[in-house]
Amino acid sequence: MRLLGVDYGRARIGLALGDTDTGLAGVFAVLDAHGTAEERVTRVADVATREGIATLVVGVPRPLGSMDGASAQTEEVLGFIAALRARGFEVYEENEMLSSQLAARQVQDRGQKGKRDDLAAAAILQTWLDRR
Repeated sequence: MRLLGVDYGRARIGLALGDTDTGLAGVFAVLDAHGTAEERVTRVADVATREGIATLVVGVPRPLGSMDGASAQTEEVLGFIAALRARGFEVYEENEMLSSQLAARQVQDRGQKGKRDDLAAAAILQTWLDRR
């Protein structure tokens, strides 16, 4: 089954593609997150539909070792997930606490600069796949 990994942010939304058969995730795209919450949901839903994907794994910022605890950012991501589910997508939540740091390290190791939200999305999705 093909999956879309999502690193939700207020400025950018990182996307990754993965597959349960291979157990691998890879970078796909970075979307601009400007506009309303509904517009962000529509952008991600459009990509998933275009790619023929019905299942998403979305990173949720949570304290390490816990699926409890909610900040304003956590609540925003949970609202994003609820809106995707309302559109008929199956959505899994994955703790994203270390995904941005992992992506930053990968960028640095490659001698690159800048944010790599697609790498963070791939880390989120790969973590979920590894646990399956």
